[in-house]
Amino acid sequence: MKVKINNVALELPEGATLQDALDAKNIPAKGIATAINGKVVPALLRGKKLLNEDDNIVIIKAFYGG
Repeated sequence: MKVKINNVALELPEGATLQDALDAKNIPAKGIATAINGKVVPALLRGKKLLNEDDNIVIIKAFYGG
């Protein structure tokens, strides 16, 4: 199945979760926010949230500074 992470295509097996997508791209789970098709997915649900063909995943990395 094909999905996009921050507009970059990724091929995953059927039944993959959001956490599987993060793992496939070596994206650390800490310090990020995730959304699928515009809906926020809390960190605790990433391992349970199944992906569908053509889902658009957005990952935002938290940062601070001044």
